[in-house]
Amino acid sequence: MDGKVHERVIKLSCHSRNYGPGTPDEIFSFIRKLGFEYIDVDSVGTIKQDDVLEAPDKLAQFTKELADKHQLKLAEFFMGGVLVDGQGIGPSVPDPQLRERMLANFNSICRFAGQAGFRSIMGSAGSLQQELGFDGSFEYTAQTLERMVSIAAEHGVAFHVEPSRTSLLNTPSMALKMAQSVQGLKYTLDFLHFQINGVDQEETMQLLAHTGHMHARQAAVGWPKCPFEHGEIDYDRIVKRLRGLRWDGIIAMEFWNGPEQEAEGMCPVEQTIVMRYHLKGLIKKYY
Repeated sequence: MDGKVHERVIKLSCHSRNYGPGTPDEIFSFIRKLGFEYIDVDSVGTIKQDDVLEAPDKLAQFTKELADKHQLKLAEFFMGGVLVDGQGIGPSVPDPQLRERMLANFNSICRFAGQAGFRSIMGSAGSLQQELGFDGSFEYTAQTLERMVSIAAEHGVAFHVEPSRTSLLNTPSMALKMAQSVQGLKYTLDFLHFQINGVDQEETMQLLAHTGHMHARQAAVGWPKCPFEHGEIDYDRIVKRLRGLRWDGIIAMEFWNGPEQEAEGMCPVEQTIVMRYHLKGLIKKYY
């Protein structure tokens, strides 16, 4: 021991999808020039999931070398559904054979992520399957997520899902129930998904104890991805609660323009930098 007290501290990352298309080298280079230490890597436009499935070892080496070149640390592989024959499959898929194929592909993705040096993978939280009903969908999803947590752990990475307004876990109470049902499951938590529906922030904050990774951007009731100055998410309360939990995960800046934001003249780089500045001040305040 060196006699020093090592404080747990929040780290900040940047999502690779924030600033539009580009080669992986261009994207990593730009995020490093913005001054980030960590990067969340998108599986659609940056390191493509279908390429990973075709050659996981090759893509792991490529991604590791890319991160080393630009002096970035790999935070989370942003995946969503697992591709099977080009279709994204979530954990609630009711077809047993399709589920097994999905889990086999997920194992290859975890192999890639572990070798590349990612801390975690973010997957789908599942969706309502009409033929199973809500309770059946929930139970089936829980069983699948438990297997996915175990597969990821075998490769030395954490497995997270993102509770969202369009997923099976579309309320904090449902997400809390799932976290209590699946040992080892953690969340990639984005307050936006609940804020836009007017959910009291205190309800969402109950999920912080089950959170392994976070996304940061502003939102207001009925207004997703609003400009920072109009946002209603109270990050001061969030960081204060995280300090109480002795949380030392990573918060990723996640802001990319859709057609509405483009039409409003919003700049993803500005939104990223102002959010990072705000969070750095709060981390200094509470940590």
